[in-house]
Amino acid sequence: MPQSKTPPPAAPVTDTAPAVPFVTVTNWVRAARLCGIDIEALFHAEGIDMRQLHPETAMVRRDAIQRLMHACMRAAREAGSPQHFPLVLGETFAFEYLSDVETFITTSATLRDAAQALEWIPPLVNPYIVFTLAEHGHEARIALRYRLDDAPAEEGAPFAEAIFATIVKFSRILLAGDTPIGRVTLRHPPHDHAHDVEAHFGVPVTWGAPLDALWFDRNLLDRPLRGAFPVLHEQAAQRLARKLAERPDPLSAQGVPPLVAQIEQAFTDKPRLLGLGVDALAEELGLHARTLQRRLKELGESHSAIQARVRYRLAQAWLSQPELRIEDISDRLGFTDRRSFTQAFARWSGMTPSAFRRASSTAG
Repeated sequence: MPQSKTPPPAAPVTDTAPAVPFVTVTNWVRAARLCGIDIEALFHAEGIDMRQLHPETAMVRRDAIQRLMHACMRAAREAGSPQHFPLVLGETFAFEYLSDVETFITTSATLRDAAQALEWIPPLVNPYIVFTLAEHGHEARIALRYRLDDAPAEEGAPFAEAIFATIVKFSRILLAGDTPIGRVTLRHPPHDHAHDVEAHFGVPVTWGAPLDALWFDRNLLDRPLRGAFPVLHEQAAQRLARKLAERPDPLSAQGVPPLVAQIEQAFTDKPRLLGLGVDALAEELGLHARTLQRRLKELGESHSAIQARVRYRLAQAWLSQPELRIEDISDRLGFTDRRSFTQAFARWSGMTPSAFRRASSTAG
C-alpha cells in the first residue's frame, strides 16, 4: 500500500549532534523511488531541512542518517517492496557530485591504484568510516570499520551492506564484468533479507564475523585495466589532494573535540607514542603535560582512555595481517610484553589476540 503523502511531525533537532556530509542525498532519493518509499516524509520526520539539501553543502546529523536508513528499510517492507533498501542504495550509487573521485577510479591502471580512492572517499562522504586494504597469502581484503566504536554491529549493518554493494559495482565495471570478490564477511548476524544479500553478492557470506570485509584474489590488485588514462588520473589526484587540504576535518568540527581528534591522529600516525607516556604526547602536541591533562579532564577524557581506543583499533587492523607477529604488534603498541597485550586485548574484545587472528583468517 502506498505511503501517505502527509508528513509526520518533525523530530526535534539536536544542534550539537555530530553531522556528516550528505553528498549522497540524490542517491537516497533514487533508491527510495525504486523501493516505493516516500522519502520526503522520512526526511521531514527526522527534522531534516529540505531547503538545505544541496548535495555539495548539505550536512545531516549522524544519528539522523542512522535512523533514516532503518526507517527506509521499514518503509520498503510496508510498501511491499521485495528489495532490500541498503543493496538498492549501494547498487544505484553514482558520483554525481564527486566527479574527480570517479575520474580517478575509472582511469586507474590497476585496482591497487583505484583503491587509493578509499582514503579520500570517507572525508568527502562520511568521516566516520575507514577502509583498509591488506593482503593475506593468496587473498586480499578491503575492510570497513568506524572511527567511533559507540554502536553495535547491527547499527552499522545496513551501511556495510550498501557500501560493499557500491564497491563491488564499480569493481565489476573496472574488471569489464568479471566477479571481483571471492567471499564477504559481515560482523552482524543474518537477518530477514540475508538471502537477498547472499544472492546479490553471489559468493559465500559469513555472518557474525570479526570484521566487515570483501575478500578477493590478491592477483586482481595488479591486473592491468583497459581504461587506464595516466594524464587524467594524475590530474584528478591533484585536484582531490587540493580539495581535501582545504577541507577541515569534519570529525573535529562536528562533535569530536579537536584536541581528542588531534591526539588520536598523533597516536595513529606515530604509534611509538602509545608507549611513551603523557609527557611525550604533550611534547608532540606542543603542550605542557599538565595543560594537556587539564584540558582532557575538562572534556571528560583522559590520556589512558584515548590510548586504549587507538590501541584496540590498531591491534584489530594489525592482527588481520598474518605476516605480523603478535610479539611485534605488542611492541608496536607500546606494551611491555606479549602477556600485557593479551590481557588488554581480551579485556577489550572478549578474546585473545591469537583467537581473534584465527577468526579473522578463517571465519573472516
